[in-house]
Amino acid sequence: MSERTSIICPGCGKLVSDYMENCPHCNLKHPGQKQRFLSTFGFNIRSFVKPIIAINVAFFILAYALPLFIPTHMPMGRDFLGLLPAPSYVSLNLLGWADIRLMLAGNWWVLVTATFLHGGILHILFNMMWVRDLGPQTEYLFGPHKMLIIFILSGVAGNLVAVFTPLVANSFLGTRSALLPVIGASGAVFGLMGAMIAFGRKRGGFYGRQLVRQMGMWALILIVMGFLLPGVSNAAHIGGFIAGFIIGQILSLRRFTVNGSAGFWMALAVMGLCVYSFLMMGLRLLSLVSRI
Repeated sequence: MSERTSIICPGCGKLVSDYMENCPHCNLKHPGQKQRFLSTFGFNIRSFVKPIIAINVAFFILAYALPLFIPTHMPMGRDFLGLLPAPSYVSLNLLGWADIRLMLAGNWWVLVTATFLHGGILHILFNMMWVRDLGPQTEYLFGPHKMLIIFILSGVAGNLVAVFTPLVANSFLGTRSALLPVIGASGAVFGLMGAMIAFGRKRGGFYGRQLVRQMGMWALILIVMGFLLPGVSNAAHIGGFIAGFIIGQILSLRRFTVNGSAGFWMALAVMGLCVYSFLMMGLRLLSLVSRI
């Protein structure tokens, strides 16, 4: 007789028995089987907050270290009033920042990689502080895998809006905005805020109203600050926020709350998107470096 044990449901992150046909919390079918499937590929994660932060930090260190391994001059940038060194623009380009020119050349995956790139110590510090604060809250409301869906897709949407906004404005409004590349996890962070507002609106009651009020206030303050500070892409913030709100509404639908399998497979697809984007980044990096 096989021993019955408890597992963490891969759909909602709560403790369940591995023999159960459906998770009593999110109704994910066969949570034990799916948990073992994820374990096989190293995706058995109770929370995605620390992995997200770890990947961002790893990319940040790589952006600093890249000039040491490439036989060409790559001038360092400057951060915090020019007092601190920042990753080279060449490094950020090689690692896949979201640039309209790269996208038009077929490198759409930079919308993913740019979410994990940062231009300075303060940039990554503030973004990771928000991830560390908002990530667990979003996982508590939606579950860890849905938090990952919201984070990645909001980051992609924010980068997409930020990259194409100047192009559209120049084409239809006659402006002369520079087509600047975009980096950073702030669009994804705003997506977490938007998703929690969507949850609060659906939840209602005192808790729901407080959640909407708090997240809305934070988002508004940060957007206002974005207009006052140089080098901040409010288009990415607003795009990520709207995307997070829409995704939060979708993930709150009965189909995703009663049938946890839908969210599970969607999260698996998002993981695959990230892996593919990182692989394409690595191949492009090796190809460009080999020509130097």
